Amino acid sequence: MCKSPTKSFNESKIRSSACSFFIGILLSIYSLFFVSFRIGELIPLVRFYPTQCASAFIGTVVLQRSVLGRTAKRVVHLSTLFVLIYIIDSYVTKPLPFANGTHGNRTVVITGANSGVGYETARQLAITYGMTVIMGCRSMSKCKNAADTINSEIASKSNEHGISDGYAIPLIIDLSNFQSVKSFVHQLEEKNVIVDILFNNAGFVPGANLPVNDLRVVNTSSGTHHLCALPFALPKTILDLLPVPQNPACVDEDFLINGIKSETDKAAYIQAKIANVMHVVELPRKHSQSTSVAIDLGWVGTSIQPFMQGNLTPAGAGWMRSTSTGILPVLHAILSTNEDLMKELGNGRTWAEGGIVMNVFGKPEEAFSYPWWTDKGLSATDVSRRRMLELSGKLWDKSLGLVKQ
Repeated sequence: MCKSPTKSFNESKIRSSACSFFIGILLSIYSLFFVSFRIGELIPLVRFYPTQCASAFIGTVVLQRSVLGRTAKRVVHLSTLFVLIYIIDSYVTKPLPFANGTHGNRTVVITGANSGVGYETARQLAITYGMTVIMGCRSMSKCKNAADTINSEIASKSNEHGISDGYAIPLIIDLSNFQSVKSFVHQLEEKNVIVDILFNNAGFVPGANLPVNDLRVVNTSSGTHHLCALPFALPKTILDLLPVPQNPACVDEDFLINGIKSETDKAAYIQAKIANVMHVVELPRKHSQSTSVAIDLGWVGTSIQPFMQGNLTPAGAGWMRSTSTGILPVLHAILSTNEDLMKELGNGRTWAEGGIVMNVFGKPEEAFSYPWWTDKGLSATDVSRRRMLELSGKLWDKSLGLVKQ
């Protein structure tokens, strides 16, 4: 028996509605993941370009309201996200300096250099800028394979710009073992290596209840450190509903006394990030001949987590930055001159005032300068820049004491 035209039309309409609903759900999920992974880039984008962001937002809303049909509105929505990815990853990021003869005379040590951000940084510095790169890794076989790959690529390229050929050297170092660190330094001394730049890249995500022998080894930084202050900028009624795993400031006096040698917990990753920024702030204060930069990479699609691996990755979906894009702030921190970094901060800033932060766009920032780093008048919730600078000095002294034990 043939279906009536009315029934066929209704079934087609139901299928179309179900398909439209499903597409809407997928678009919402994609947008949610986009904002979740890219929040560390969206915040500085709004901070540095408030007028442009407000104009773009208004223009998008007007465009969505002016187009007819649900499909057209979704096309505008998705196109806006893709344009935003281009703006974040390419348009607002500072261009890298051209390679010149001064770069080839420098030696850089990179920890965690056999994969991800460390490997891509080592590759760019050795191949494009002619630097000597000491690749520090825990596995010699992986490190040697990575160094051989870089050196083979250098040998196969013609030197078009007259830059001296770089070179990659693999060395073993386990940053959780002080004897390994001492052995690494001893090998550099035997080779008469003068290190110009140290890129503390190696890091890991600590599991719960992991014992710590002498010291938490902190090597990387990211925008995650803002979580030490951001939740406490919320109204108390909202804050009470959130399962915040750490105290304000994360690395406070209580942590320095009781927490620094305790087992890791859910706050360990955030504490590691804030401690890295605090260390960077303090380094030029204690050693006047040194400079230091904490780098905010944003979410970079490497193999550090299982969900970042495979054929369909967050970076491939545009939720995270690719490794080649993610290393741009690292390269800016390494390649920029000391004078240029201070000049961008302005106000007669000097390194004697402390180290700085390099944001995801390769632009220098003062540490703890975002609005949520503030004092609400209560010592328990004081996460002001003034207090964080004081805590940075205390963390340095505490860490130095532990290292000397």
